[in-house]
Amino acid sequence: MPTITAGRLLRRARELYDAPPGRLAAAAGSARPDFASGGEWMRLALGELRGAAPGGSTRGFNRLGLFKYGRALAAAAPFAAAAALSGEPALALLCPLAFYAAEARGVFVFPLALDGCDRPLEESARWLARAGGTWKVMSVVMPLALRMLLGGFAGRGFLRSWCLGCLAICVWYEELRDA
Repeated sequence: MPTITAGRLLRRARELYDAPPGRLAAAAGSARPDFASGGEWMRLALGELRGAAPGGSTRGFNRLGLFKYGRALAAAAPFAAAAALSGEPALALLCPLAFYAAEARGVFVFPLALDGCDRPLEESARWLARAGGTWKVMSVVMPLALRMLLGGFAGRGFLRSWCLGCLAICVWYEELRDA
């Protein structure tokens, strides 16, 4: 399996997203801003990668997404509180590290759920180990997150940037799944 880097995953994601007939881009434009709609888009993306869409349901995706990101925010909150209460704003610099350390445990939650996994949160933690552990996953996820959140400023659109990050995770998941 090739070395996993954010740059390599994003290059592959761009190839897929921009490939004719442009189904991924078209579907992204009609998605609603919720986890269930994003899950349907990821189903399409996995289908493009595999040649057949996974059969799992997106029922419960909004709850799953709120839990996943709530857990990551909860991991960062003590550092934000410590920075505010102590008057040491430098402690707030630990917030992104805490957030992405928690987020790394759930990075494969949505693809696993789409594949019908009954316990995607627990299974994602096992996939974290397959992907190289927390620090390795963070070293990939953090640059992907920067692209997702700030890539629109580069002129290609915020929605496209977000989708490329999600698609990069799907590419990574498929590589691990095939390994």
